[in-house]
Amino acid sequence: MAATSQAPRTRQYAVRGTSATGAMPAPPAATGDEGTAFFSRWLKVWIALLSVVTLVVVVYLVAITNSLADINGNLGVADEAVAGAGSDTVTLPQQVASINESLASIDPALQPIPGQADAIIGALTSIDGRLAETDASLIDTSGSLQTTSAQLVDTSGILVTVLGQAGDIRNTLALADRPNGDCAGTSTPGEAAGGANCGGDQLGVQNIHQRVAIANSVLRPVQADTANINTNLVSVNGNLNAICRNGTVQTLASLNGGVACP
Repeated sequence: MAATSQAPRTRQYAVRGTSATGAMPAPPAATGDEGTAFFSRWLKVWIALLSVVTLVVVVYLVAITNSLADINGNLGVADEAVAGAGSDTVTLPQQVASINESLASIDPALQPIPGQADAIIGALTSIDGRLAETDASLIDTSGSLQTTSAQLVDTSGILVTVLGQAGDIRNTLALADRPNGDCAGTSTPGEAAGGANCGGDQLGVQNIHQRVAIANSVLRPVQADTANINTNLVSVNGNLNAICRNGTVQTLASLNGGVACP
């Protein structure tokens, strides 16, 4: 039997959304307006970001500029202060040298201080011991003072009584001193004016020397008169002696038995 050849059959598949011939449908073409809008949006976003970054940088730069300006001003003030201090520091080495010389002269005077401090500590230690002994003595004295205080209370009462009696004596003496005032004309102590006199009731202590002053005022003229009389008597006595020693009188005296002249 003779074999017959057959051509292979072509299989056809049906694809969903395709035509019967198997061709794919073409996608919808993008319009030019949507692409332009997308690009415009991204461009605006980048411009906004760049604007914000630029603004922040500008703010920081302004702040930094102001800070640098303040620093520059402060440096100017500091430069002036340093320039002014420069003239003062010119003599600083000499002043330091002078201070060192003064300290060098002070140092010998300070060296004995530790020894003196030790001596003072020793003296204070001795004083502390003596104060301890004094404290014990004061404790004993406290009891004695309490006893003395009680005795002084008793003495106080006695002194009050004595004071009252002294007051009475003072009043009595005041009355005895000048009970009826000064004598008339004796205002100056030890002197009495003309016509001064004391009353019969003026018998106080002060009136005694006033009465003496009045008596003296009377006796002084008498004393002067007595002195004059005495002078005159001396003169008379001289004259009588001269008469007694006269030759004629002596002759007559010898005839009568002789009388010797004093």
